[in-house]
Amino acid sequence: MILDRYIAANVLPACALVLGVILGLDLLLALSQELEAMDQGASFSMVLTYIAYTAPYTAYIYMPLVLLVGTLIGLGNLANSNELTVVRAAGMSLKRLSLSALMCLAPLLILTTLMGEYVVPWSQQSAMTVRAEYRGVSAGKGFWLREGDSYVHVGAVAPDNSLRNIRRFSYAEQNWQASLQADAALFQDQQWLLIDGQESRLHDGQVVLTSFTAKQWPITLSTELVSKLSIEPKYLSATDLRAYANFLQSAGINADLFNLAFWKKALQPFFTFSLVLVAMSFVFGSQRAVPIGQRVLFGVLTGLGFNYAQEILGPASSIFGFSPVMAYAVPVVVCVLVAAWLLRRVR
Repeated sequence: MILDRYIAANVLPACALVLGVILGLDLLLALSQELEAMDQGASFSMVLTYIAYTAPYTAYIYMPLVLLVGTLIGLGNLANSNELTVVRAAGMSLKRLSLSALMCLAPLLILTTLMGEYVVPWSQQSAMTVRAEYRGVSAGKGFWLREGDSYVHVGAVAPDNSLRNIRRFSYAEQNWQASLQADAALFQDQQWLLIDGQESRLHDGQVVLTSFTAKQWPITLSTELVSKLSIEPKYLSATDLRAYANFLQSAGINADLFNLAFWKKALQPFFTFSLVLVAMSFVFGSQRAVPIGQRVLFGVLTGLGFNYAQEILGPASSIFGFSPVMAYAVPVVVCVLVAAWLLRRVR
C-alpha cells in the first residue's frame, strides 16, 4: 500500500541515521581505547579489523534504542508537518497507522534476531582473535569446570583453542587430596595433554610433589566447547547459551550467568517491539508540534531507563531467587502497558 511505503520511507532512513551515529561514536571510542596498542606497534589496519568485527555486536545491543529513536524521528516529522493528521482525517484508523509502522520495522527485528544468533558469536570471537594477535595476549577468558570430585580452573584460551594456566584441585569427602598446575593443555589425537606442570598429592599423610613435561588429561572437553566457554555469555547465541547452561548444571557448576544471558537474548525482540509501541504512542498522542531534539531526548531516556531496569533486575534474580524470565519480562510488560494506556487516550 502507498501509505505503508510512505511511512517506511520516513522511518527507515531515520533508523539508519541513528544507527550510523551510534556506530560512528563507537568507532571513535574503540579507536581511543586501542591507541596504547598502536603506540606499542599494532598496525592501524589490524585495529580497524578488530573494530569492524565488533560492529555487529554494537548494532545488536543498540538496536532497541535505534528503532525507538528512529520511530520517534520518522513519525515525529510526519506529525509535525500535520501529515498524520491529514491521514487520520481521511479515515485511516490509529490501529492501521500503527500496523504500518510495525510492518516496516518487522524486517529489522527479524534481521537483528538472526544477527544475534549467527553473526555476533562468530564476529566477536574473530575480534578477540585479532585483538589477541596484535596485543600478544590470550584470546579467551578463563572459566571453571568440574571433573568428578575435582575442580578445574582454566586461566585463558589461546587463539588455537589450546588452554593456558590450568589448575586442578581434587577432594574426597571435602578433604583435599591433590593439586595440579600446568602451563598449557593441548588437544592431540583426540585427547588432552597437560604440558609442563607439577602435581602435589597426599600420600600416607605426606605431600608428594612430582613434575612432568607431558601428562594425559582424561577429561571430556571438546575444542568446540572450549571456544564457547571462553567467550563471555552475552556474545553467545541463544542456542549455545541454553546448551552450555545445561552442560554446566549437569557438571554441578552455577550457570546463572548463562541463564540470564539466554533470557535477555530470547526476550530482546519483544523488548524492542514494546519500545516501538511506546514511541508510536508518544507521537500519536501529541497534539502539537514537538521539536526533534525533544523527541530524541525522550527516546534516549526511555530506552536507557528500561535497559537499566533489565540490567538491575537480571542480577537481582540470582540474588533474591526469582525467575530470570520475570527479570527481563517485567520491563517488556511495563512498556506494553504504558503504550496501551497512552494509545487509549488518543481520540
